[in-house]
Amino acid sequence: MGSITFEHEYVVDNYIIYVVNVASGSFSGASSFCLSKDALRGVLVSLSEMHSKLEGACQMNDYDSDDFVLFEFLKMGHLKISGQIGGGHNQQYLVFQFTTDQAALNKIISNFRSVINI
Repeated sequence: MGSITFEHEYVVDNYIIYVVNVASGSFSGASSFCLSKDALRGVLVSLSEMHSKLEGACQMNDYDSDDFVLFEFLKMGHLKISGQIGGGHNQQYLVFQFTTDQAALNKIISNFRSVINI
């Protein structure tokens, strides 16, 4: 099992900065993640549709690096969350994958909704 959280840090011009915290198995990490407001809106729409249908996939890409988070619904409401944080160009970065249930999306969607209304 694992977990992922997105902590809103600040807004610069049209970009929203989060700290992404990931725990996957015995590994964990945190990294800054930058998204444009338009990209966050698109992710929010995709995740909301996925949550209501319990199917689909959505990938978030960091604006400043090769970091990404991929949300993919599996069967029976299971959600696979995978990706990379920390930037592949750094000496230390985390490539992760874990499976959870659809309830994990509730907090993420709520968080993104509250931030996008800034």
